[in-house]
Amino acid sequence: MQGLREDKLSYLPLVLALAVAALLVVVLNSDYSPAGKATASPLETRAIKRTEALLDGIPQHGAVLGNPKAPVTLQFFGDLQCLDSRRVMLGALPFLIRHWVRGGKLRVLFRSFKTDTTDSTEFIRQQVAALGAGRQGKMWTFIDLFYREQRREFTRYAGDAFLEGIARQTGVDLLRWEEDRESDGGAGKIESDEFLHERKGLISTPSFLIGLTGGEARPLLHFSFEEPQVFDEAIRELL
Repeated sequence: MQGLREDKLSYLPLVLALAVAALLVVVLNSDYSPAGKATASPLETRAIKRTEALLDGIPQHGAVLGNPKAPVTLQFFGDLQCLDSRRVMLGALPFLIRHWVRGGKLRVLFRSFKTDTTDSTEFIRQQVAALGAGRQGKMWTFIDLFYREQRREFTRYAGDAFLEGIARQTGVDLLRWEEDRESDGGAGKIESDEFLHERKGLISTPSFLIGLTGGEARPLLHFSFEEPQVFDEAIRELL
């Protein structure tokens, strides 16, 4: 009996090692679906549901959200890593989207301007990634999700994995998105946006221009990040 117990004990390290290995396999594979694609975390799931609820059914054409023939255009200059741009995207803008954009009276045009993103190359890549999603009618979905999933500023978190994670949630064709964001057109669009920002005397993000569609746009001043009142009054005045 003593020998039998010793034999059993001699196998115990092996049994424990196999059990640990099996547990590691389960843990390492717990973030992936059976098809091998990464599954969304609970935070991502909540974010995409809120984004879809806000934007569902609203046309997107490149950087424009809403009816292209809407009588009023609001131009939103933002840096995707800007905390204040996030505040206005999740604060004041949802009211405008639900009330004016859905009603066909307002179109919102997103433009890029670098402020909070510390690295210029990272800034261009993240903004171009949004423009790439726009070629599949998903730019505003990408933008809204990026703001919802912003991480701590000045940490240079917006690498390829982060950007692909946002794109995957939007439902774009990832291969086509990769090709589009590697094309040369996006950088030129960003440069044009920055030139307009400076020409209009704007100095920060978020900044806004508003005017009749196809007409001259003026800077919108003294707006609140969370409250839509100033935006609402400006739209009513133009209509």
